[in-house]
Amino acid sequence: MTLAQERALDRAMEARTRCPKCRRRYHHCLPLRTLGSCLECHDGTPADPANYVHESRHDLVA
Repeated sequence: MTLAQERALDRAMEARTRCPKCRRRYHHCLPLRTLGSCLECHDGTPADPANYVHESRHDLVA
């Protein structure tokens, strides 16, 4: 896989894993079609910090 392909895949995965409200990027795909955001933004369920990417450590996730 080339670096350009890896970046394109990372952008595609970011759209599925980043909450549009709080902008956190999670390690799993979010139910954006049904909830529109992560659970914490949707109903206040606290997010475990182990479940999302801390931006200071983020490089390419995919």
